[in-house]
Amino acid sequence: MSDLDPLSDIDAVEAVLADESPATREGLLVALASNRGRSTAEIAALTGLSSDAVEQWVEALDVEGPPAERDDGDDDGTDRSRFELVDAAVRSLVKSETIDGITEPVTDVADEFFGTTAVAVYRYDGLRSELVPEIVTPAADARFEIEPIAEGGDPRWSAFRSDDPTAAASTELVVPSETLGIVRLGGLDADAVDEIDVRTFRPIATAAIGAIERRRRIRVLEDDRAELKGKNEDLQDFANIVSHDLRNPLSVAEGYLDLAVETGDEEYVREVEDAHERIDRIIEHTLTLARQGQGIDDAEPVDLELIARRAWRTVETPNATLNVADSTTFDADPDRLRQLFENLFRNSVEHGSTSSRPAADDSVEHGSTGGQPSTDDSEPGETDDELVVTVGTLAEGNGFFVADDGPGIPVPERSRIFERGYTDSDDGTGFGLHIVREIVDAHRWSISVTDSDSGGARFEIDGV
Repeated sequence: MSDLDPLSDIDAVEAVLADESPATREGLLVALASNRGRSTAEIAALTGLSSDAVEQWVEALDVEGPPAERDDGDDDGTDRSRFELVDAAVRSLVKSETIDGITEPVTDVADEFFGTTAVAVYRYDGLRSELVPEIVTPAADARFEIEPIAEGGDPRWSAFRSDDPTAAASTELVVPSETLGIVRLGGLDADAVDEIDVRTFRPIATAAIGAIERRRRIRVLEDDRAELKGKNEDLQDFANIVSHDLRNPLSVAEGYLDLAVETGDEEYVREVEDAHERIDRIIEHTLTLARQGQGIDDAEPVDLELIARRAWRTVETPNATLNVADSTTFDADPDRLRQLFENLFRNSVEHGSTSSRPAADDSVEHGSTGGQPSTDDSEPGETDDELVVTVGTLAEGNGFFVADDGPGIPVPERSRIFERGYTDSDDGTGFGLHIVREIVDAHRWSISVTDSDSGGARFEIDGV
């Protein structure tokens, strides 16, 4: 780099004053620069002080203030326009909330000072102990190998740790920003750049990386707030379940218990048992819903047909059969996937129920199933009113489906069926399909509902 002019001895002054207080060093540097005719913007760039601080020092030291205009001949307008550009860029970066809003001023100043738009801004990630690329212009992407820079012998890492601008290659200059990160500039003669240009550019690097870090922290804070809001909503929902959904069957049980005591009729006792079973289902589903909000940590290869048939055997499915069209293997949490199938099967049984077939507990249409858990997972039989539930793989995409030949789900209801608490049954909890969606979300899959080939309901899970 060329000599720093006219402050070629500024480093020597800093060295002599190394043991003095920061205030003493700042005051003497401002006095030196001011007496040598540097403008306020130049002194601010050289010392790292704000323009207001520079002016306060000039007034306090009673030195000749920086000239409003430098009488340097033809370069006067150029110098002033450069520092106006720097001032505008810093102001823009301080207020910027978007990547484009950070990229543009950094690139403009780099182009003005060094004649390059190949700019890559890296943020220091203390947790991983590496420099992470955050902004990469097209010119930088074409010139540099863009990847995180790990702690070690890389000259870019050395420049960051030494906090000293470094020529990492003949055409690459690395400008560090204290403990925040670095800016890589390419497509220039690194040995010919003016040191005062580098010093003036460093506040831009600091402001850019600071803006990136501020934006990252805002995103983290927003995510945390959203998560907290979701947890609060979950807590409120569970409170509503306890105060409302459990209160109803409990009141029913108490009423029938009084009648059973008064009359001795065992039919009332059975009603009490049914109410207690419903309370048990609500508690079970509430706990399941709380667990489904967690991420998937124990995914393992599962067989579609095997887990579907296991789920079928634990669901009350009177007058219904399971047909597995084809199978595949994919990674999933087997317990949660089984819960997904159980809830979809219950929904199909209830959705496809007739007046002669009791309905399942938590589905879209009606109340609770009767009978015992079915052990029939054979292929469809010949009974006309028998519901057929089919499981298979998607013809397009990566996933599977659960379909039935019942009456289907009306189009207006399809946008609401996955909402927590949505049911049009007085005896339903409205949890079944919501739990299905929670399981799908936890696996980072997607779910949709449409018509089956026979006009029934078809749930498609994609992205598996």
